[in-house]
Amino acid sequence: MPDEESRQYQINISGNRFSISSPHGEEHVREVEKFLDSQIKEVSEQTESYGPSSIALLVALNLADKLLTLQKRVSRFDGIEDDLESLSYKLEKVLEKG
Repeated sequence: MPDEESRQYQINISGNRFSISSPHGEEHVREVEKFLDSQIKEVSEQTESYGPSSIALLVALNLADKLLTLQKRVSRFDGIEDDLESLSYKLEKVLEKG
């Protein structure tokens, strides 16, 4: 996908309007908006006594945890494609000899 120029979008998160810039298109921006809004609602329902800044921090902590977990999972697969190609090449060589 070619690099796109950033465009401005108006989003609404938990009743707060923001103007953001993104090169990823409106569909992606709306997905992010919907996802973040749902995360805030979920945390708010679980912790009604917290203020808005505490809720935002709890959402950030939850998302950071998810991000780090995904990064660890992905890092386990780094280089696996090269390993598979090497094994495939070695298997071909063994089969050619046989």
